[in-house]
Order: sequence, then structure tokens, then C-alpha cells
Amino acid sequence: MKMPKLKSFYPYLVAFILFIVIAYAYFPALFEGKIVMQSDISSWRGAANEIIQFREQTGEEPLWTNSMFSGMPTTMISTEYKGNYLKNVYDSLFVGPRPASYLILGFVSFYLLLLAFGVNPWLSIVGALAFGFCSYNFQILQVGHNAKMVAISLMPMVLASVVFAFRKNRWLGAVFFGITLAFQIMANHPQITYYLAFIVLFYGIAQLYKAVKAKALPAFLKTVTLLVVAVLFAAATNINHLWPTWEYSKYTMRGGSELTLNQNSQTKGGLDKDYATAWSYGIDETLNLMIPNFKGGASGGALDKNSETYKFLNSQGASNADQIIQQLPLYWGEQAFTAGPMYMGAIAIFLFVLGLVLIKGPMKWWIVGVSLLALFLGWGRNFMFLSSFFYDYIPLYNKFRVPSMILIVLQLTIPLLGIYTLNKILNGEYEKKTLLKGLKIAIGVTGGICALFALLPGLAGSFVSPADSQYPDWLRQYLPQDRESLLRSDAFRSLVFILLAGIVIWAWMIQKIKSTHVVIVMGLLILADMWTVDKRYLNNDHFVKQREFNNQYQPRPVDQAILADKDPNYRVLDISVNTFNDSHTSYHHKTIGGYSAAKLQRYQDIIDYFIYPEMQSIGKTLESSPTLSAMEESLSKQTVLNMLNTKYVIVHANSAPVNNKYAYGNAWFVKDYELVNTPDEELLGLKQIDPRESAVISKEFESVIQDKGFNFDENATIQLTSYAPNKLEYKTSAANEQLAVFSEIYYPKGWNVYIDGNKTDLLRADYILRAVIVPAGEHTVTFEYKPESYYMGARISAISSSLLLLALLGGIIFYIMRYMKKKKDE
Repeated sequence: MKMPKLKSFYPYLVAFILFIVIAYAYFPALFEGKIVMQSDISSWRGAANEIIQFREQTGEEPLWTNSMFSGMPTTMISTEYKGNYLKNVYDSLFVGPRPASYLILGFVSFYLLLLAFGVNPWLSIVGALAFGFCSYNFQILQVGHNAKMVAISLMPMVLASVVFAFRKNRWLGAVFFGITLAFQIMANHPQITYYLAFIVLFYGIAQLYKAVKAKALPAFLKTVTLLVVAVLFAAATNINHLWPTWEYSKYTMRGGSELTLNQNSQTKGGLDKDYATAWSYGIDETLNLMIPNFKGGASGGALDKNSETYKFLNSQGASNADQIIQQLPLYWGEQAFTAGPMYMGAIAIFLFVLGLVLIKGPMKWWIVGVSLLALFLGWGRNFMFLSSFFYDYIPLYNKFRVPSMILIVLQLTIPLLGIYTLNKILNGEYEKKTLLKGLKIAIGVTGGICALFALLPGLAGSFVSPADSQYPDWLRQYLPQDRESLLRSDAFRSLVFILLAGIVIWAWMIQKIKSTHVVIVMGLLILADMWTVDKRYLNNDHFVKQREFNNQYQPRPVDQAILADKDPNYRVLDISVNTFNDSHTSYHHKTIGGYSAAKLQRYQDIIDYFIYPEMQSIGKTLESSPTLSAMEESLSKQTVLNMLNTKYVIVHANSAPVNNKYAYGNAWFVKDYELVNTPDEELLGLKQIDPRESAVISKEFESVIQDKGFNFDENATIQLTSYAPNKLEYKTSAANEQLAVFSEIYYPKGWNVYIDGNKTDLLRADYILRAVIVPAGEHTVTFEYKPESYYMGARISAISSSLLLLALLGGIIFYIMRYMKKKKDE
């Protein structure tokens, strides 16, 4: 029996080595031990510090943290889930430090997809580069959306498994699909996984059409059945984090508000539509898929010394002109701000259009269908009738925000159809006349658009952004001129690359160059095109030493003053930063604010209706009468901040904190309570009571508290004696049964309360807090957070991941044995 010749593996080995070399060549700072200064990772580290410290000190998972928003599950921050035996395999996918390892994964993943579609191994390298170097990848890496980058990188690999199942071997393909989908879910970016489902669905519809046409429906159904089973195993393997995430999402902003006070734009059980569609791609902005600076590029971009802005600054003798032009508001599109355009590559767009002309049948139409759907949904509020339909009727769609993110679908489909088309061309599947006609149309459409805007950039609009009004007159005068120049320059740039790509194919068509030359030149052109654009958004200037990254968490003078207080559990309001969009303060303190796109909805309601107005009241006091006595008087009136035990207010990083003596403390007994019927009444009831004296209780707890008439004991005491994020202990002493309110966030899934070791009922008070009926005498009240979803999920995950690994091993053994038998028979 002959074994496969080593030579047959050369293209794949070369591809892998080339991917590593290119990735590390793009990120040379990694060789100096530097890391990317990622703003979102900086924010995440602040949010996760209490979690990380507890994990290191105890070896346990806290599962709850009080560092942000007065307390929340760690589900969407940092949790090390147990039970998934595929995790070690998943970790092995990353070759070296990030972000190079992420880029390599993207290259390999798309390479496998093209191979699954039968594309030549050498040409598949070109396609992998086109996918990996899409500019959005580098923008999200720069800000720190690492999970999103990994999820995007794994998308092609998942689709490749589905393609393999339909085109090659349904059994082995299903096993690969189960494992790759498990990896994709493990990346923990549900929104990207959700968009991937659209791609797989459209591909599946195309296969159904082919099966019906070929009268091969039974074979199709067998494959689909195996793939569905694989989906179940992939989900079960990740149930250790899917279950807690799903459970938590129902109580977050993604689950929608229970309030009926403002339902104009609220989706049923989902995000508010105005909030969800805040980052919608402008319809005309779509052209920056082919012309990167069509809308100016990034919100904070750089100009060169030939710009009108620089010339003006230089003429005025501005000594810092070189620094000023490095960070200017160049973007003038409809989004509030952006890290840059979703540039897909001029050559990739050209090849895609060429594919639209040349490719026939289901292969083209499933790609066109899912691409158009992604494009229209990416327009969000600018194509609202479709967006509203999806938010209202398509399952889970209303859990996600930032419609423009769905354009990552095009990041896969555009180079897929383009390289698939080029492969068919190089295989000689088109007559010269047909190919020439296709080239003319593709160049005419893509090159024509670029030429039009290169010659007449004014057709794009006014080059004025609504945000320009906040800038000085001189900047408002010169910015539009520079934005116009950026558009003209990039339009011409894209035109050149399109013409060069067209010339390469034409030269092959007239037999002036060989297929090998086409692959090499096209790869170099795509690399030259994408590399230089990507460097605008992620380059060596974004890398720093680890020490420099850590310096941002050095305690400020105000932090040091607060940390001198050894009380284990109080809260800090930091108004010196963007309170609800910054989590650096959470690195040191338990804060009222923080940053999370998935905070508890009830807490968001409290922010909107109470905390914001109370912060504004404090701000007015600071403006009108910035004295200690005035601040104390103001703080005495901020009932919600006080019931949240806001002991310190940070006004300035280098000043002493304001010590709030009116904070209610960790817990207190109330004299009476008011039962209300609806969430609206719960929330608004806070305006009618003094939370120190009374509590608002929902009628859903009526069976626990009904007929209770508390004889308030003025001498009763309640004191926190032990603190951990997931376990709190209090000592109580009272002559009579009392109603205790705790300045801790109520969350029904996982928190249990015990009195002297015996489980008792946990109530919700004052819309977001916990309450417990405490009997007379001296007692120990203990709160413990042990969500069933975490512990049971780990067991299910262990079983499912074990079965998947066994299926993979069995599939590989079967495939090898069949291969050996086939060779023996030959």
C-alpha cells in the first residue's frame, strides 16, 4: 500500500507557514513584547478586577461581582466555566500571542472554506488574505473586541464543515460541524454566531433546491438530520455558559423593560429600537466597502502635511500642528462615531461583481441573497421597515444592537464568491468571449463608480458632519475640503487596484501569463491594497509595553483616600468620568457606574429615572455653590444614591472625595411597606416614600409578606460581618420580627438567603434591592450565590464534549481505515 506523497501536502504546509509569517510581519511590535493598547480590554480589566482577585485568592469562581452597577452576575464579564473538554483543543487554535494568533486563525479558517468549495490550494491562500485583511478586523482589534474577532475568524471554518458534509462526507462533515460550531459558540459572541446562522441557512436553502432538482431529497434530509444533531451537541457542549447567559439575558437590557411608561420604540422582550439601531450604516456609506475614505474614514483620523487643515495651522504658526492633524474628526457619515469603514477591498469587490456576471445557479444566488439581506439589515434605521419586521418577528434578533455589525456577513461572502469565480476562470470554464464580457461589466461597474467619484467627489454630498458645529470656525472651513480630498484620493486608489486586477485576468486570458502568475500577482495586489488601508487603523503606534498598559490602573490620589476606608462593602459614585461608560473606577472600588452593554434592565431603569436626575442635582450644586455644606445638603436629598450605600462621591481625580454621611449603609430595618401591583408602581413608588423608613414591595411576593404587621424596634441592629462577592453574612438583633432591606441588587436566579443556616424567602424591595423578614432575637443572615445553571451546565457540557471528542476520534479512525482499504483494493 502506497502512502500519500509528501509533495501533495506542500501547498497546505506552505499556506500555514505563509499565514504565520504574514501575520507576524504585520505586527512586528509583538517581537518587542508589546501588546495593543485596547480601550475595551482596558475597560474590561477594570470591571473584572474583583473577579480576578477573588479567583486568584480562593481558587473559586465568584459568579457575582459588586464592582459595577451596584452588583451583577459575572456572566458577561469574566467567568471560567467548567466541564467543556473541548476547551484545550480550542485553546490550541491560537498560534502565539494576540492579535497575530487571531489573524492566523482567520486565514486558516477561510482557507479551509475555499478548499471545501473545491478551490485550488494556492489560490485559496489569496482568498484567505482577502478575508483576513478586511479592515473591520483591525478596527475591532484596535479597540479590544477580541471575542468578536475570534468569532468572525471561526465563521468560515464552521461553514466549511457544512459544505464538506454536503459535498464530501455527511458523517465526518457533521462531526466537524459539531466541533467547529462548538468552537464558534465558545468564542462567546452570540451576535456573530447568530449572523453565521443566516449564512448557513441560505446555503442550506441552496442545497435543498439542488436536492429537489436532482430528486435527491432523501440524501439531503439525512445530511440535514446529522447537522441538526451536531448543532444540539455543539450547544450542549457550551451549555455551561449558554445556560447562564440565556438565563441572565432575560433580566438585562437585551430582555427588554417591564415598564410601560415608555413603549413607543420598545420591542417585545428585547432592546429598545432607538438604542438598538443607534449604529446604523448609511445607505450611501455602503460605498466605503470599496472606497475606504468615502465617508472620511475614522472619527479620529490622521491627515498629512498636504492637507488644507495643516496648511492653515502652519500659516498661523501653530507649533503643535503635527500633533493636531494626527487625530481629527474626519468621519462625516450618519453614525455617532466609528473606528473606520468596513472596507472589503477594491479587488475583492471587483471579483465579486465579476462572479455575479459569470456564475450561474444556486452557488451565486444563496450568496447574493444572504449578502443583500445583511446589507439591508446593516442599514438599520435607514431601512426601518425591514429592521422593524426583524426586531418584532424574527426570534432573538431584538436581543442585539449595532445593525452595522451584520456587514461581517459580506466579509465572508464577497471574497468567497470572488475567489470561487477566479478559480473557475483559471480552470478554463469560460469561453474567451464570455469572460471578456464579464470583465467589461465588472470593471465598468466598480471602476466606473470609482472614476466617477475620483473626478466628481462632490457627488458624495456636502462633506459636513452634524457634529462639526462643536468645532471652531477655522476647522469647519477646512475639514470639508480635506474630507473631499480623502474621498478623491481613495477613489482613484481603488480604481487603480481594480484596473490592475482586471489587466491580470485579461493578460491570462490572452495567454500572456500563466495561472501561477495570476495567483501570485493577485495575492500581492490584494495584500498591497488591504495592508496599507489596515495600517490606518492598527499599526505600531497602538502597541505599548505591558507596564505602560498597567499604569492606567494606578490609584489616583482620590482612590488612595477612599481605599484607606477598610469597610468591606460600600459604593462609590465617580462623576469625574463618564459614569456609565467607564469601568476604570471599578478596578479599585464597588461602583454605582461602570460599563456594560448587558446590565440589568431594572438597574438601567433606576439610572434613567433616579440616578441621572440625582447626579444632575449634585452637578448643579457643584456649579452654583461648591462648598462642603452645600454638597452635604444636596446628598441628603439623593434618596436612591443613599439607599445604594453611596459612601463616597468622586468629583476630581486629584481632590479628596466627598464623604456622604447620609448613605444608608449595608442594611436597615424599615417601619412599614407598601404592596404595589405593577413594575411601574414599584418604580414610581420610590418617589412617594423615604426608603429608610418604608419599602415598596411587589404583589408577586404577597404570599410571603401578607398579613405581616411589623412592630418596629428602634433599638434593633443589623450589621455586615463578612463580605465576599458571592457570600454575605449579617448579624441581627431585634426584640420583634422585622423587615430588613439590604443595599444589594436583587437577582432571582442564584441568590439564596439563610437565617441561622435555614433557607428562607428572599423578597425584592424598592424595585432593585433585596429584603428579608427577620425573626425576633439574635440571628445570622447569610446570602449565597449558587446558580444552578452554572453547576448543572458544567455536568451537561462534560458529557456532550466527551461524546463530540469520541465522535471525532471515531470519524478519523473510520476515514483512515476506509482510505487504507481503498488503496489496498487498488
